[in-house]
Amino acid sequence: MALVLSTHPEPFRAEQELFQRLNGLYEEQQQIYSQVLELSRQQGDLVRKGHSLTEIRQLLQKKNVCLEIIKRLELTERSAKIEWEQGKQRWSAVSQASLNFTLQKVSSLIEEILLCEEKNDQEFIQQMRTMQ
Repeated sequence: MALVLSTHPEPFRAEQELFQRLNGLYEEQQQIYSQVLELSRQQGDLVRKGHSLTEIRQLLQKKNVCLEIIKRLELTERSAKIEWEQGKQRWSAVSQASLNFTLQKVSSLIEEILLCEEKNDQEFIQQMRTMQ
């Protein structure tokens, strides 16, 4: 009887499962952060056009819902993130690079949101000053 070698050794399968979970998390976050960025841009438009605080608050509530979803996703995949970090040296370079690339896209979106929010805040302060 000949030995049959598995084409998917256990460590490889574990890595792939973990990679899929985290990659899915970051891709989902990327979609949600894209929504937050769009809402932030809309908020800036409303502020520049002098819309009411009620309308602006509605956008803020939508952003908060998105951020709560991200928070829940983070909590759900917390153990996967810890496991990935602890085993990082064992994972393939391809998996690490791919995950880092996806995570970098999320980070770029967050930076863009922060810049947009800062601009919105400055615009709002300017609007308030001109109203006084």
